Amino acid sequence: MRSSSEPDPAAGTRPDPARDEPRRALVTGGSRGLGLGVAMRLAEAGWHTTIAARSAEGLEQAVARARDAGLELHPQQVDVTDEDSVRALFDRVAADGPLHLCVNNAGANSSRLLVKPARGDRPLQRYPLADWENTLRLCLTGVFLTGREAAAAMVEAGVPGTIVQISSAARGGAYGQSGYSAAKSGVDALTRTWALELAGHGIRVVGVAPGVISSEALHHHCERDPRHADYMERLRERIPARRWAEVREIADAVLFAAENSYLTGTTLEVDGGGLPDRV
Repeated sequence: MRSSSEPDPAAGTRPDPARDEPRRALVTGGSRGLGLGVAMRLAEAGWHTTIAARSAEGLEQAVARARDAGLELHPQQVDVTDEDSVRALFDRVAADGPLHLCVNNAGANSSRLLVKPARGDRPLQRYPLADWENTLRLCLTGVFLTGREAAAAMVEAGVPGTIVQISSAARGGAYGQSGYSAAKSGVDALTRTWALELAGHGIRVVGVAPGVISSEALHHHCERDPRHADYMERLRERIPARRWAEVREIADAVLFAAENSYLTGTTLEVDGGGLPDRV
């Protein structure tokens, strides 16, 4: 333990609130679901928050929802799988001032079995290569591109900052989740690697791994497909907490990661005790 009389070697890497106000945050995939929930939580906590997503219409709707809640979000279009689009996004964000927080949230899950045995007239099916490549491009390459440009922006501006990576409880492997699990495991590896590389620049990198979230998309899917609803109910009963996460609970974890200046190189598990191997 360092005594009070000893100098703190990390003191120079900590944010100076007087110098860094307003605190500026960027949330990718911020037009709906968890991304929008995180963006609104950050805005509520006083962060100047930009949301980035592919759909202009979705961004407009998100800004309107935030406005109805008395909050202000700043929209920017981006395709996180496109290098030029990501670099252009950070150029536009930098025009408003230095970036202090990037939440790497954009992603999507598509369940696929590695192989499906033949049944009746249906031949044996294989996990489509296109689905694998699309999942990794969005959920891993997109994280790489966004995290790289966020780090470059912070280093170039000479200000301390934080990159929060949205991982998943499925990152250790999950039934029917080859692409998604592989991508999220890769996100965890990037989190640790970047934390080591960027610490000397005063940049922290923290992961947040949610379990299943009680989202609009989940409820909509369950309403459309009774079989999926039954499966999800059986899954919920196997989770130790016996319920889904609320968006606010995950957003609170992201805010904690953003504001705790001694947290880096780790992934916070916010999963109700973890997912079962299979239901």
